[in-house]
Amino acid sequence: MPRSTQFTPKTVRNPHLPKATFGYSPIELDPAFPLDVVLDGERDDAPITRLHLHDALEIGCCLQGSGTFYVGTKILLFRKGDITVITEREFHRCRSSPGTRSRWAWFFLQPAKLLVPHATPALRWEPERFSGPRFHNVLSPHRHPRIAALVHLLITEARQTDASRHANLRALFVLILNELHRAFPRRKGRIAADTNADALARIAPALEHIAASFHEPVTIPNLAHRCGMSVRNFQLHFTRFMGVPPQAHVLHSRIQAATALLAESGRPISEIAFSCGFNTLSSFNRAFRAARRQSPRDYRKENRRTV
Repeated sequence: MPRSTQFTPKTVRNPHLPKATFGYSPIELDPAFPLDVVLDGERDDAPITRLHLHDALEIGCCLQGSGTFYVGTKILLFRKGDITVITEREFHRCRSSPGTRSRWAWFFLQPAKLLVPHATPALRWEPERFSGPRFHNVLSPHRHPRIAALVHLLITEARQTDASRHANLRALFVLILNELHRAFPRRKGRIAADTNADALARIAPALEHIAASFHEPVTIPNLAHRCGMSVRNFQLHFTRFMGVPPQAHVLHSRIQAATALLAESGRPISEIAFSCGFNTLSSFNRAFRAARRQSPRDYRKENRRTV
């Protein structure tokens, strides 16, 4: 077996990571105004047992609290004021920090149907920029103040009941989508991701297995077998859809998990390394430094959270 097709980390089951199932949650939107608004959403701290996917763009704002967002195999921390952007391509779910509840505002929309031609004659919407292992779906208001300010205006406008509400919401969404494209330009040389739903279905068994078992040994032949493909075809399909090879996706998933645990738990760094699928502490340190440009210890000092 080629060396590049296997991962054989020391296996230590991590109780902080969910072993979740995957499902589809359709969202019924009014064809005349395809937008659903939830201004009083809540999430508790219950363990996540299911990640879902829906057929709409989701834009959220954490109004109170903190916790963890699971997007595919990404594990992302959130806190009050953060903005979330999740396309119809990624399984996801969030939970609040232990012993707390978080409050949310959520907007679910089909951008083209909502905005064209009512608010703009043409819409710039490239969802592949805002999904996949390299996209951080939780946006800090400190790093993205313009986007955060527009989303807060969106929340304020959504509470209105006058005749201008629909037009103003559409105008704000045009601004938000334009700001997102400005903040996340196309990367030169990046493989364009396939946004076809059939492509997702073909590699979904591999994504589910990685999400549930990335802390354990993961082999590319096994992932290919789960998807009913040859190793070569699997690697081609996976890379075309996700934008990165499966090996890079597994490594990125492990780094994301370790990042969340470093900030949220007091567990020893070596224990976190093993529980996230790394064979040795030194291999974890090298991988983390390459991804984050700092050591795990320094990251923990700067980002440690207390509830």
